[in-house]
Amino acid sequence: MELTKKMSKASIRHVIVHELLKESNKDFDHSKPYNLRDTELDKTNDIVKKLVDGVIDLYGSKGNSAHYGVFIKNKTKQGPIPELFHKYSLVQQSVSSDFIELSKEVMKQMYKSAQEQIWASGGYVVFTDYILSGFRYLLVTMIKKTNGVTISENLEPEEMIHLELGNINQAAKINFRYYEEYQKADDLKKTDLSYLSFISKTTGQSAAAYFIAALGCDKGIASAGATRKLPDEIRRFFKKEPLLKNQAESFRNDVIKYLEKQFDNEHSARLSDIESLASGHMSYLKEEEKTELVDKLMKHLNSEEVRIPSEFVINKNSLDKIRNVIYKTPSLSFHFDKDLLGVTTDAKIYYDDENQSLTFNNLPVEALTKIRRALKETDNPSNEEDKE
Repeated sequence: MELTKKMSKASIRHVIVHELLKESNKDFDHSKPYNLRDTELDKTNDIVKKLVDGVIDLYGSKGNSAHYGVFIKNKTKQGPIPELFHKYSLVQQSVSSDFIELSKEVMKQMYKSAQEQIWASGGYVVFTDYILSGFRYLLVTMIKKTNGVTISENLEPEEMIHLELGNINQAAKINFRYYEEYQKADDLKKTDLSYLSFISKTTGQSAAAYFIAALGCDKGIASAGATRKLPDEIRRFFKKEPLLKNQAESFRNDVIKYLEKQFDNEHSARLSDIESLASGHMSYLKEEEKTELVDKLMKHLNSEEVRIPSEFVINKNSLDKIRNVIYKTPSLSFHFDKDLLGVTTDAKIYYDDENQSLTFNNLPVEALTKIRRALKETDNPSNEEDKE
């Protein structure tokens, strides 16, 4: 197999590969649970760069959407890795020995976690400290063994060409800058922040859970931000695409209705559902165009910049702000569903921009009764006082 040379997308600071030695449904050979390298891989090697670039490209792609989260807060449950990473993150110019030590400690924790899962299997674990688009990351990736995979006992990089990126089963990534921002944030701000992400083709299955548990990952936070951003990011994406811009508002409204339905039924929001909705709104496109745009949308939403997780709990306050027009002063307030608002006289709530006025049409009887009573009280204040 011939390797095509190309410039690596990422600036690799450190990279190493270890091996966790375990077969599914079998216990470890505890005399040798892993195969560890003592030196880094050559980060200038084309095979190594291709491997790192391939793993990076997995994030946010169709079928590999990421969960976003933080380390488990409970110190008794998070294990040693969060504290070890914290110490590692404080050293701006990390040396090879620091990186190798951290990677070996993660391997030891994986061994410990996998012992509790009989169905868990091992594989090659690639650790990379790299910079991409101005952000520094630590990426840990599990690549499963398959027939034909031949890496030498010494885990030499020239053998890595036999690894198939399609066999990547789990990966976790930590954003150093976001991690630092989280450490400095107050408790309220922390609820809307995340700094790590992970993908797993077997998410939710106990056989793969050891990988996430070993790193001390926790998912399901930052739901307020995800709820708020999802409809607006969808509209922004559609408006930028010439083939989709006419559907921007319609699809955004459908996404809001989807969020409302999921919230009312006490269900989470899922990007897989958004993918299906998006496909429906692109039914007029050719199949190739639709597939390409849906994939592009999913990658955008789940990207490191936008950070919509593959699944999240819908935040009520954020949802209310999305679907309602809210205005309040000491003397005036209103709060109504955006779907009722229009710029034609037949709208339930008609906005006249020229006269800067709102008109409420077809008010219910109860509302009319209250308004009429208020008008009578205003016109005859003395009579109302006499009645009292």
